[in-house]
Amino acid sequence: MRALLGALAEVPVLAQLGADAESVGRQGIHGSVALGPVGLSVASATLVIHPPALTDGTGQPVSIGPFQIGEIAASLTPPFGGGSGKGLPGGGAIVRLAGQGGYGGILQLPLGPAQVSAAAVLAMRDGSPSFLAILGITFIPPIQLSFGFSLDRVGGIVGLDRTTNTEALRAAVRTGSAGDVLFAARPPDSPLALVTAADRLFPAHHGTHLVGPSLKVSWLSFGPTGSLLSLDLAVVVEIPTGRVVILGVARASIPGLPGVLELRLDLLGVIDPVEALVSVDASLVDSHALGIFEVYGDAAMRFSWGTRGYTVVSVGGFYPGYNPEPAKLPALRRVGMALDVKLPILDVRAEGYFAITSNSVQFGGRLEIGISLGLEAHGFVQVDAIVVFRPFRFEARVSAGFDVSAGGFSFGGVRLDGLISGPGPVVIRGSLTIETFLFDISWDETFTLGSGPADTLPTPPSLLDVIREELGDPANTHADSVSDPDVVLAPRPGRAGVAAVPPTGTLRFEQRRAPLGLLVERVDGRLLAGPQGVRVTTPGADVTAPFSPGSYAALTDAEALNRPPYDVLTAGRVLSMADPGLVTFPNVPDARTVTQIVISSGRPRVTGMGAFLDVGHMALLTDASRRPPTLSDPRPVVTAERETWVAWTTATTHGFDSATAAHQFARHHGTVAVTEADFETPVSMAGVL
Repeated sequence: MRALLGALAEVPVLAQLGADAESVGRQGIHGSVALGPVGLSVASATLVIHPPALTDGTGQPVSIGPFQIGEIAASLTPPFGGGSGKGLPGGGAIVRLAGQGGYGGILQLPLGPAQVSAAAVLAMRDGSPSFLAILGITFIPPIQLSFGFSLDRVGGIVGLDRTTNTEALRAAVRTGSAGDVLFAARPPDSPLALVTAADRLFPAHHGTHLVGPSLKVSWLSFGPTGSLLSLDLAVVVEIPTGRVVILGVARASIPGLPGVLELRLDLLGVIDPVEALVSVDASLVDSHALGIFEVYGDAAMRFSWGTRGYTVVSVGGFYPGYNPEPAKLPALRRVGMALDVKLPILDVRAEGYFAITSNSVQFGGRLEIGISLGLEAHGFVQVDAIVVFRPFRFEARVSAGFDVSAGGFSFGGVRLDGLISGPGPVVIRGSLTIETFLFDISWDETFTLGSGPADTLPTPPSLLDVIREELGDPANTHADSVSDPDVVLAPRPGRAGVAAVPPTGTLRFEQRRAPLGLLVERVDGRLLAGPQGVRVTTPGADVTAPFSPGSYAALTDAEALNRPPYDVLTAGRVLSMADPGLVTFPNVPDARTVTQIVISSGRPRVTGMGAFLDVGHMALLTDASRRPPTLSDPRPVVTAERETWVAWTTATTHGFDSATAAHQFARHHGTVAVTEADFETPVSMAGVL
């Protein structure tokens, strides 16, 4: 019984369900018991194989099992009425997450003018527990604010050792399941489906936690029949990464007239300071208009302020064949509408897109109409256009067609395709095709207008000039250390563009346009004339910062997949003034006398008087004053060091502090790069086929 029921085998009434061993072996465990207001039900399956009947009458069914219980359900009778105690609504359910070592549950309680709903997941991951709870209180009737607005719902999310799975959330926005989990936008198919979806969207992750509020605001609410406009919104903060996730569901409908207008827009916004990226994804879900049209489409926005900043905004996708890299966007559906109910004589579909990137504007659309009246006629018009700012270029495509058929036999059709591009020169190309059931006529012609040169990018920059420009930027240089153990500095107001540093302090130069100390192929998104590198030879400590290798090195697809997205590379240098030699100071006799007083055990004692001091006492006192108190063994228990790399040529071996620098050296010297640990202890491949 413990193998089948787990910890619930300790409940006496449940243990009685397996008292009949013969029945359990033949049918498994099935039954329910009442424990006060809680009703528990369990079920386990048994596989029964029926062999084919033999001529001698043998061939009895064979039972395999019973199997371990995969789901345990519980119903809670609400103390305030409104439920039957057999499940939702007005009750709850607890389910066992098979194979995950955890449980999930949902609860709904009607509390007079409020409806409380909750979903929770408690699971074990790698021996440690993780918890997730999604709460909500719906007001009946809504709390009226002003100007027709009302507060319909408040709630929140709490997660311990949980994180946000942004990729799963983006996929869930497309289907609407993200809004279903957080806002109960649609009733769940089952308690197990709800808690499983919540566990997938906010999975367990040791060391990160989630917290955030949610609410629903409506405008012109008509009670149970709905509202004209409504917005569900949740703000989830991930601690300690600082990532902020904003989830929303916006609806527009006409209460009392279902099907006339039903629009639902699911939205996901992510502010990720680690990736220096703001992203927004939106999708139309279960949207309809006029009772016969389905409305669909996706939109996305990406804004990056990292080492290679970019901005991309798209509603409905991009110009055919356009790649929005370095932004990573999923395939976007065109925004449009189509007949949701198939009419016997008419089929209509219209869709379009509009996009703005850091260097282009794109737009286009397509309209299709089909008519069936014995004869079937189909026609379409499509326009796609793109304008690139630098180098300036434009391209527009126009297509139109019309065909007539009956019973699958084509009587004829016409198709026109046009293209205009420029400048330098402006090229116009057109093609016309006329199809009949007897013959086809085709025409294709290209026209050229003007002969001016095309716009070109400026001369590739020099990496040395780029770094020189960064050196001249005051924002990249500031005082790094102004501490002086022998001097107390008086505070003074700062001056823009001036870094005040005492002779004992240090000056810090740091820039993010290009990494230093290695060969790079591009900078600011533009290819250089060839591989170039800049190295700082001034004495001082390196300043490191995270860089994206793909923004500066021409990586192959395999390298881009296997290299880390960010690597810590040299970004600048800490500069300090050289200490002058003692011989530069004049030797001036000092006739003053000094009294040395040593305080020991709270009692002062004069140990010397005159021009000479006991240097030994002074050294001991100074050293003791600077040492921290010894509370325990100061040696670290665990230490972490950066992995070092090596690459070699026929003459020598070169060491590197980063994988990117080692691979760039190997790329341009025809060799390979390995970690220093692997280089020092190579593995013999003798005898390996």
